[in-house]
Amino acid sequence: MDIIYKKDGNRNTMTIQNLDIDENNYKLQMVINNRIDGIMPMKIEHINNNIIINYNISSKTRLPDLYARKQMSGKELYSFIKDISVLVEKMSEYLLDINSIVFDIEMIYFNRQTGKYEFCYVPSRQEDFQVRIRDLFDKLLEYINHDDKEAVMIAYGIQQITIGADFTLQDILKCAYRNMREFQQEQQEKEIKKQNRQNEWQINKEQTDADRGDREVEKKKGILGTIQKLFRKKDKYKTASEMEWDDYIGTEEPSVVAEDTELYNQREERTMLLTNRTMVKPIVLTAVGTENPINIKPFDFPYIIGKSHSSCDFCIDSAVVSRVHLRILEELDDFMVEDLNSTNGTFLNGEKLKPHKPQLISIGDKLTIANIDFLVE
Repeated sequence: MDIIYKKDGNRNTMTIQNLDIDENNYKLQMVINNRIDGIMPMKIEHINNNIIINYNISSKTRLPDLYARKQMSGKELYSFIKDISVLVEKMSEYLLDINSIVFDIEMIYFNRQTGKYEFCYVPSRQEDFQVRIRDLFDKLLEYINHDDKEAVMIAYGIQQITIGADFTLQDILKCAYRNMREFQQEQQEKEIKKQNRQNEWQINKEQTDADRGDREVEKKKGILGTIQKLFRKKDKYKTASEMEWDDYIGTEEPSVVAEDTELYNQREERTMLLTNRTMVKPIVLTAVGTENPINIKPFDFPYIIGKSHSSCDFCIDSAVVSRVHLRILEELDDFMVEDLNSTNGTFLNGEKLKPHKPQLISIGDKLTIANIDFLVE
């Protein structure tokens, strides 16, 4: 299947040549003569006794080009999956074979006018739907934003589903929706906790301000009394009320200082609280037996390791390392390693890890990425 791109004035066309197709096939005619949601408009043309298919790609952007400078968010990934679901439903309505849809990431276009994705129908193409969908979502891992937890949850959740042989598009859609809802609920719970902390802080602040106001009044009384003592005539003939006032001045100032000292200590105690991340000792992965030194210092989690510069936090330039090979996770005071269904596998102390089954790693362990050994320090 040869693909050629043409530009004629304001019209952009993608042409597929050298196809062995039956032009009179009713399914092909149905696609040509009907505007089916999700299928890119197409026309048949004859050139030198060859039948070619022209797809109108004007005002459309290839998926890889769409995310060349930005990465796919969780919401964008979910919208993409919904568009595939709509496509499958429409194909069923028109009694068309889904295996004739090309799920090659290079031939999927985003229609900027409708905000929907469109796919190419090739009548002579017969590819297994599950295999192509599995390859498609494996490839999409390079384009998702790994800092977007929603995108990571949806993408890797789907990858776990597509590892199996028997899955449906409905399974993928349910997985995406479930992970999206879990993420939204988690965000709502975080927002509620944040709001509760803010309310608690405001109440404590108001109480502290009120207490401080009371102390300021007492301080002013103490200062006024001190000034009166300095300018009052010093003689032994003081009235009883004057002696009571002097006694009051002499005892009040220390109590105010004591209260301020106690409040200061309380604040100091709050300031000295440390988060878990501060307490966790970082780890370093040091390559063993390589020509050039490789030191991996995970600094944020999850920490992705592979050879894709656009999808990984640390890139290993090796043909045996997968694009997205593994990730390091932080669990309380521990670190975990998870193989991301890599081609050549990840090994912990010589034992191969099962994909998407995080395992605890400790100082002194040997972690092997494909054929590269690392010592956990």
